[in-house]
Amino acid sequence: YRNLPALPYSMINRARIRLLHFNMGKMNMCDVMFKLALILAASITGAALWHRTINMWTMKNLGDAFLTKDVGSRMIVLGTFFREKSEQNVMGKYAIVHFLGDSREVHDIFCHSTRANGQPMTTRAYIQRIHQGKRAANDICAWAGHIAECEVSESTNGSFRISVTRDASDALVVIPEVPKEKKQHDLAVCVAPMYIYTDWEIMLTGIETWLAMGATKIIVPIQSASETTYKILQEYEKQGIEESHVNCLFYAKSFADMIVFTDIDDMLLPVHPEQVKAGGNVEILRSIFADHPQAGSLLFEHRDTQMRLPQVSPSSLSSFNFDFLHESKSKQNCQVWRMKTRVAVKAGRVDSVNMHETGIHRFGYVQTRVPCRIGHFYHLRHSHSSVADSTPIQLGNLATILNNNWQKRLESTFSSLLNETLIRSETDSFRDFDRCMGAINEEHWTLHVSRCLTPHVCYSRLRRDMACVASTTDYQFVRSGSGYLIGQDKQRFIPAQTNCEAHVPVFTDGNHYFAP
Repeated sequence: YRNLPALPYSMINRARIRLLHFNMGKMNMCDVMFKLALILAASITGAALWHRTINMWTMKNLGDAFLTKDVGSRMIVLGTFFREKSEQNVMGKYAIVHFLGDSREVHDIFCHSTRANGQPMTTRAYIQRIHQGKRAANDICAWAGHIAECEVSESTNGSFRISVTRDASDALVVIPEVPKEKKQHDLAVCVAPMYIYTDWEIMLTGIETWLAMGATKIIVPIQSASETTYKILQEYEKQGIEESHVNCLFYAKSFADMIVFTDIDDMLLPVHPEQVKAGGNVEILRSIFADHPQAGSLLFEHRDTQMRLPQVSPSSLSSFNFDFLHESKSKQNCQVWRMKTRVAVKAGRVDSVNMHETGIHRFGYVQTRVPCRIGHFYHLRHSHSSVADSTPIQLGNLATILNNNWQKRLESTFSSLLNETLIRSETDSFRDFDRCMGAINEEHWTLHVSRCLTPHVCYSRLRRDMACVASTTDYQFVRSGSGYLIGQDKQRFIPAQTNCEAHVPVFTDGNHYFAP
């Protein structure tokens, strides 16, 4: 060592500092490891003591505080259709999936089809909520209709599959509906669904008026109705009236130029009804659309009209006539602003309609409000024995036209039912619904409501001794990802439950032990 050169003091000092830092690092690391081991041991000991002294369910309840609920989307598919080529401005083949879903959830739909060469094709659907602004300020009526549009392969002419994720292994098979109607119609009428419907006199008035005024296709969805009502509709069906269709707009697009959406007791008539003439509604609508070339839909007001049905309900179709329309001598005048409206559309210009407004327009077309003085609907309701703010009218000419057509209809359409004794036509169920609607309206004034305003929430307390039919559908479901797709399986008419109520549908098939 003596032969080694002496190191400068500064180098020796730096070496000591490095050694000191290294030893301190080792001490810090050991200290951290000791603390971690101590915490782990304390946690294990604490958990053991806790488990030993505390009930297991108490621990579970404490853990529940950290759980969150995610129900996922639960889409109920109401119908599937191919997009009409005349409505496309892009190449390709497109399908429409109409579904009901919770508007508070984000929905995804993927469409799976097969190309002509056998290769799979998966596309993501573009989804729109029907009537985007309607009831969007709150979640009282959270469930709303939606339209999903996706591209499918050109070779797809029948079924394809839809799923919530891109994974096609768990997908719902859907079959696009192809309308059977080949004849083109200038005017079709989509009637509001019938619930516990028993008043066939008003139904005949509505149907015969629309036929006389130019409609050649009428579509009537039925949830439940008296057997007499159903029999009459079945005979009409042979002449172009169809029952039970929930997707009226997309169903009628392929064969109808104009479509009206209305209740069975709402009819479009001239402003001066004594000027009524056969086929007049086609002329009225065409004239208004011609004056408003950018109109995709027309929004009409309607006027309450005096309605006095016969005191004694006819016992057969052969004894029925429209003479009671002579007793309708007044309607509300056009100076009274009314909220209630009815809709007429150019079929290729819109994608969604409800009874009081349109929602989705295509290609820049818009909704146009029609002034009452230009045209309006006549609301021939059972409860309108008199109307406020009235103006005189004459429906005698309409009654004459309907009676003449009715005599021909009895011979050509209703020969099998001509003298059959029919169940009494009644409006009692309407009165029950009126009381229910009034109660819901009263709730709205309190700003605290218990239900969404739809006819489905009303319960009729009457007990009818009459045969009724009801529509029922079996449903199947597919769990896809964390969401569900629910589709219709078999739809049919069966005897209704007591009080003419429809049966609650059931699931008959599913791919998961969790039901939606």
